[in-house]
This record gives sequence, structure tokens and C-alpha cells, in this order.
Amino acid sequence: MHAGPPGAGHFTKLVHNGIEFGMLQAIGEGLDLLERYRDDLDVAEVLRCYRHGSVIRSWLIDLMEAAYRSNGGMQDVPAFVEDTGEVNWLVDDALRMETPIPVISQSVMQLFASRDDEKNWARGIAMMRHGFGGHAYGKDEATARERREGRIGGFPDDR
Repeated sequence: MHAGPPGAGHFTKLVHNGIEFGMLQAIGEGLDLLERYRDDLDVAEVLRCYRHGSVIRSWLIDLMEAAYRSNGGMQDVPAFVEDTGEVNWLVDDALRMETPIPVISQSVMQLFASRDDEKNWARGIAMMRHGFGGHAYGKDEATARERREGRIGGFPDDR
């Protein structure tokens, strides 16, 4: 299609890619929730269900189910996500246009987070939390138990 004056086609493609990043992030987060559910779920079958008659049915869900089945889940897939940087340009444009795009911007940040083998940002947070609240470094069963026994999202944990 002819999108408009010079540069309009490029910009509309960047917007397309930004929307794609947001959708990929949402699908990935949903998959993470399915994988972490307290009981074993047949995630491949859930994805198959999502593909047929669901509000979220899409080519991306089709691809997710196919990859999930062919890889036998996701445990052997590296978490590092690479990109070309094009959506970074869109985020920069949005900043200059003073137009908030929090989902797209956060999806770019999550790609960066996937590449951080060092997790120095997490170490920094741990150091500050230890400093202001005496929070333990690393895993702490007492803290985890407190979290599990508390209320999550306003619902009793025994839901």
C-alpha cells in the first residue's frame, strides 16, 4: 500500500513491528503463567484451544503452539532474545512525539532483560533491599513462605 509522503511507509512498518513486540510479550507472559501454574497443565493443548475460536487466536499463537510441540516444551530454548533494533527507533520517535507507548517500550526493555546473564540490576536491587530492610540475599525460605502464605491479588492463597 502507499502509506503517504516519504517516510510514511517506513514509519507504519515500525508501528507494525512495535505492535508485534507488544503481542509477543503478552503471549510470552501468558505462556510463563501457564508453565508456572500450581498443577500440571497440558500447555500444548491449551495453546491449541487458544488457536480455535478464542479472542486471542492469531498467527502468533499458531506459531507458539507449533514451536511448543516441536520443542517438547520450552525448557531447552535459550531465553536470550535478539532483535535488529528497529523498534528502538519507534520508541525514540514516540518520545520525540510525546506519545506514550508503555506496552511497546516495555517489550523492548524485556528483550534487553533477556540478554543479561550477569543480572547486575537484580544484584543492585538485592543490595538496596538488604540495606533498607535487612532482606536476605538470594533465596530465603522464610521470606518465600511468608509470600506463599499471604494474600495474592486480593484472593486467599487457597483459592
